[in-house]
Amino acid sequence: MQGALLLPLVYGLLGLFALGFAFRSVRLARMPVHLRWELAPVPHEKGKAAYGGSYFEELDWWTKPREKSLLSELAYMGQEILFLKALHEQNRSLWWVSFPFHLGFYLLIGAGGLLVMAEGLGLAGWARAGTGAWAVAPLALAAIGHGLGLVGTLGLLAKRGGDPHLRAYSTPESFLNLILALAVFATGAAAVATPGFIAELRGAGLAVLTADAGAALPTALAAHVLAVAVFLGWLPYSRMMHFVAKYFTYHQVRWDDEPMRAGSALEREMELQLQRPVSWSAAHIGGDGKRSWASVATEEKSS
Repeated sequence: MQGALLLPLVYGLLGLFALGFAFRSVRLARMPVHLRWELAPVPHEKGKAAYGGSYFEELDWWTKPREKSLLSELAYMGQEILFLKALHEQNRSLWWVSFPFHLGFYLLIGAGGLLVMAEGLGLAGWARAGTGAWAVAPLALAAIGHGLGLVGTLGLLAKRGGDPHLRAYSTPESFLNLILALAVFATGAAAVATPGFIAELRGAGLAVLTADAGAALPTALAAHVLAVAVFLGWLPYSRMMHFVAKYFTYHQVRWDDEPMRAGSALEREMELQLQRPVSWSAAHIGGDGKRSWASVATEEKSS
């Protein structure tokens, strides 16, 4: 396929990705204070997370400096991100298909990172020649990644379609997301199987970066590039943005145990939230869309 046909589509879809990703990330970051869980243990509690403790057990805790462990937090996040630890513990049957699905994406990102590193270190000649570790390693990661991704995606489609518990809350978008991922892995597997894949992929990357409309891509690779672009263009507008939302879920809901002190930024933000109108329909709340949370919370109720 000629670059003159492919490049406008790729640029448009990547533009959609960039705009959507930036907009939704900023929107998530600017959301109001969540209802914090404040459940122990919190991974960053230095010396206490291992046995489920918290700084609240300290006498006069508000007068003492808090000790946090970034290493413990990173270790917890690593297990969750790379190995889906919580899913492994709570829903093992789903983990068997979800894990290869996610691992497939991680391996493809790793393969791309190795190729970029090869270019940056001036080792691209090895990749072009198709020899050496800088060519073999990305090719192996890409092959394994697409294979695992195919297995995982087909497994997830089967689970969502065949498991009545999952099917009950599987929306059309759930299946659309998986179909787009399937297109990425299937076209990628076909492209990897063609001779000279690494050199052709490098050429495709340079064509995109330099807007080379005269570049010609093999059919399998062109289909893969288009499938990846469509997937990325749709990603920020779908539930797949959970990989960004998860950061805020952990750090600002599950793990946010910062005490509210007088004059702190948290106190100022809470005061702002208390002025928001209440529109809950529950009779005991009495929210009419005009009264504030502060008014509702301080109102005396007759027995």
